[in-house]
Amino acid sequence: AKIGILNEEELETLEKGLNEIQTLWERGDFKIKPSQEDGHTAGEQYLTDKYGEVGRKIHTGRSRNDQALTMIRLFLKSEYGKLIEKTEKLNKIIDQVASKNNQIPLPGYTHAQKAMPTKAKKWLGAFSDGITDQIPMLKSLNNIIDQSPLGSAAGFGISNLKLNRDFTTQKMGFAKTQENPLYCGLSRGLFEYQCLQSFVPILMLLSRLNTDLLLFTMQEFNYVSLPNSMTTGSSIMPQKRNYDVLEIMRGKIKSYIAKTNEIQSIYNGLMSGYNRDVQLIKPLLCDSITELNAIFDVMILVIENLKFNKEACLKAMTDDLYATEKVYELVAKGLPFREAYLQIKKEIL
Repeated sequence: AKIGILNEEELETLEKGLNEIQTLWERGDFKIKPSQEDGHTAGEQYLTDKYGEVGRKIHTGRSRNDQALTMIRLFLKSEYGKLIEKTEKLNKIIDQVASKNNQIPLPGYTHAQKAMPTKAKKWLGAFSDGITDQIPMLKSLNNIIDQSPLGSAAGFGISNLKLNRDFTTQKMGFAKTQENPLYCGLSRGLFEYQCLQSFVPILMLLSRLNTDLLLFTMQEFNYVSLPNSMTTGSSIMPQKRNYDVLEIMRGKIKSYIAKTNEIQSIYNGLMSGYNRDVQLIKPLLCDSITELNAIFDVMILVIENLKFNKEACLKAMTDDLYATEKVYELVAKGLPFREAYLQIKKEIL
């Protein structure tokens, strides 16, 4: 209508019909037939069957390529913003729990062996600091994905149809129009991969945190615990409380990273222009976002409910942890480092 293809009456009819489709869809009464292949064709057929010739005009200046691409882009933009918010929420909770347990001592580990003294705040705070560094990277990606591909049609635009692409960009709330129609096509799969991959460093940190938690909740350590409601029992051993939630989360993180690698593999090696292979990326994107939401939701619950056993932590602070401090006490008195090191080593061994 903006460029004169539809008159005012036709515009009103199509808006009415599209609102009907949405109402039917929300009620579960709008069905897409296998012969229609997708929602775009189903919508066009509904409008044509009910309102006649005007329904045949709705695909003007469109391809299912740019319609699907725009649909995915709107979904990605919305979900990516929500995931950034959850990342910030999780990080805030980690920082709060770390600060709350500031004075609780913990052994620090290197090579999976007790090494030097640390504190709960430094241990949890390290993960918070790592996530803090990644958040600006997440937000910067918004500037890339927040552009509208609508009007690129099959990937080459339509040279003799003067679409007002900036108008639809503004209507859909995108920051800018993705001008080059071939780049619009190239970005399908690429933007999805970039968004999902941007969370991988954070998940790598959370995977290591989960491994620490599985170690620290062992009966031999007992530094931290979760409520019984967040653990499971055994079908044969009545004394067992299992931290399945941490194991499943660790597995989910691996599953998520595998999906990002699968998207990269599908995208690699395709020629420019549309390739049907990219359709395979859509379920991977949806499943990954569902998985990532679950990981963050559960991780927030875990950290919120984490309890430190101060008595067990204090008991673990054995004299050997302070050997390096003793070395530097001698250094402070003027003894060369290597002599101080050997002296303390002899005393301990």
